[in-house]
Amino acid sequence: MSKKTVKFLKIVCYVVLALIPLWLIFYGIQSYFVFTTGSGEGVINWDSPRIGVKVTFFVIHRLAMLTMAGLFTAFIINILRYLKDGTIFSRANVVLLWVMVLVLPIYSFLSDNIGIACERTDNLTIVVTDNMFLYPLVALVVASLYKIAYDVAEEQKLTI
Repeated sequence: MSKKTVKFLKIVCYVVLALIPLWLIFYGIQSYFVFTTGSGEGVINWDSPRIGVKVTFFVIHRLAMLTMAGLFTAFIINILRYLKDGTIFSRANVVLLWVMVLVLPIYSFLSDNIGIACERTDNLTIVVTDNMFLYPLVALVVASLYKIAYDVAEEQKLTI
């Protein structure tokens, strides 16, 4: 692997590591406004008879988001850590990718339906979009390819 490729991969990893906290800060600020401006349109209606469902849904969504951010951060840190030894594909990242495949449909479903928590109406209309199916399928393909690359790299180590 060329030094240019390694340098580019490291730059991309550091940029992603810088963007993940910005993503979390954005959602933290958004959460503050959702919980504190209950009189405006499009935020939690504190007088709703379904306030428990709305707040629970919102909190579960944020926990799923933190889980995805944590998994992605661990994935990037593993790339940087193993890259020092000249390894691109690690067993740790294979496991992380498979966990992401499992968490992603849940996170996508919650994201598609965040309106349940944030709408002023008491309607609990559930939306099912292709995000819940398409993103996990793409992640499944990537995880499978990563696993194959890991297996090939391990086999190559044994043959040398």
